[in-house]
Amino acid sequence: MHRKFNQIYQFKITLKGLEPLIWRQIQVPEAYSFWDLHVAIQDAMGWLGYHLHLFTMVNPLTGRKVEIGIPDHYCPTVN
Repeated sequence: MHRKFNQIYQFKITLKGLEPLIWRQIQVPEAYSFWDLHVAIQDAMGWLGYHLHLFTMVNPLTGRKVEIGIPDHYCPTVN
């Protein structure tokens, strides 16, 4: 059964500094969280999620950076 979404976002993911250029284009529904986007990128690139990730965004009005990474409950702590 397919769910219907109002909006679909399309992203082009490009790995910088590599020749030949490596990129993927993905489409995700508007309801995706950053975790869902991370998983979609992992799938598109054929990666297995062995490394930490971080999304950095800049508010165009304030210039303030916001960083979104792996939720704390996914990161084990070492005592």
